[in-house]
Amino acid sequence: MFPKPGSTRAGFTLVEISVVVLILALMLTTATVRLDSYLPASRGESAARTLLSTIDLARTTAVSKGVVYQVELDLDKKRYRILTPYDKDGQLARDPQDQRGLNWVELPPGVFFGAILSLSGETITEGSYFLPFDQRGSSEEIYIQIENESGENFALTATIQALTGGSSVKQGRFGPTLVTEQDF
Repeated sequence: MFPKPGSTRAGFTLVEISVVVLILALMLTTATVRLDSYLPASRGESAARTLLSTIDLARTTAVSKGVVYQVELDLDKKRYRILTPYDKDGQLARDPQDQRGLNWVELPPGVFFGAILSLSGETITEGSYFLPFDQRGSSEEIYIQIENESGENFALTATIQALTGGSSVKQGRFGPTLVTEQDF
């Protein structure tokens, strides 16, 4: 059927729509490739933020309840959780093995714990590490190195302060600076 003389044509042809869809697909593919280079950094930063918020939760809960809470870091299985001082019945646990743990938090794919460094010079690279927070929110000073399979450019270090239990994260791998006699 032909349009009447003097009438306007409405709509797009199939060819026009196909060209627009092709252009959008090419733009989306280019954007996805560029985003992929940023994903390793965002996965590591997201993992560090979530870890620090879990550590802060354990510290503030220890202060508010007046009992010791711990964060258990499982380096082998790339996960962590809060250990409460209570047993399954809600009473203070007499034996550390009876303490109730909250749900495990898994690190994102490609992110893992590199090492945990303490001020005493101890380096933990496997097994579980227990970070306690006392009634004042104090802990021990440690450095948690968060690694990324994409390379050392994406490494982060979470620092836990001993006196305050405060936490922070920095880009790169850091450890404690040991004090020697020459420093005095």
